[in-house]
Amino acid sequence: MNLDYVGKENILGRAETDFVKTKATGTQSKMGKDAFLQLLVTQLKLQDPTNPLDDKQLIAQLAQFSSLESLNNIQNTVEKLASKFDDSNILSGLKFLGTEVRAPGNEIVKQDGEISQVTYKLNGDATRTYVNIFDQYGNIVNTVELGPKNQGTYTFEWDGKDFDGNVLPDGQYSLAFGAEGPDGESVLIDTEVYGKVVGVTKQDSNIILELEDGRKVSMDQVESVSYLSHEESGETPSTTENSESEDSSDSQE
Repeated sequence: MNLDYVGKENILGRAETDFVKTKATGTQSKMGKDAFLQLLVTQLKLQDPTNPLDDKQLIAQLAQFSSLESLNNIQNTVEKLASKFDDSNILSGLKFLGTEVRAPGNEIVKQDGEISQVTYKLNGDATRTYVNIFDQYGNIVNTVELGPKNQGTYTFEWDGKDFDGNVLPDGQYSLAFGAEGPDGESVLIDTEVYGKVVGVTKQDSNIILELEDGRKVSMDQVESVSYLSHEESGETPSTTENSESEDSSDSQE
């Protein structure tokens, strides 16, 4: 009588071969728990009854299955937690709608005659203060001299013009402030953007707050939040420094 059995040492290879044949047309690229069980059952069916798989080997196979099942459960749990965490972040971002937020930044937007503002903080007295203005391509379009300043926080509002006094097109611009102390040393300057939040979006793992003037700030960079009334929601701070006027005044915040 010819028995179609294989030796114990060849069980895994034969079982894998038969398993691959049955799955050749499938799209599965990783072995799941159902595939693992099918492979194990195939091994048991093909074993030599005169020399069966011993208990230790069977226990080892079952231990592998148990580990695989545990890993799958852990992965599913992590994915669910990540999804809930993302939802929670979005809900947290929605709480900022209608509020005025402040965050580190140096970008401004010129649109329909309106130009957003930036606050800058001098960390020491300066005999000369200036700001370079760059377009969205990194080209410098103007330099505004702001004069000597005492240590403190100021607000800057650009007039939207270039070196020659020409009105520049709408778009996004960036500012780079500089200051020199009494002995010619550099004075550290921190810049900050602010505005009313009108939208919340998600970019990768970050929650982005969209401001009314088109600027965007990351939620995790927000340093302060102000809740505005209906009357205040359309207003901007009255303390400004306008580059159109040479005798414009500063008010420290």
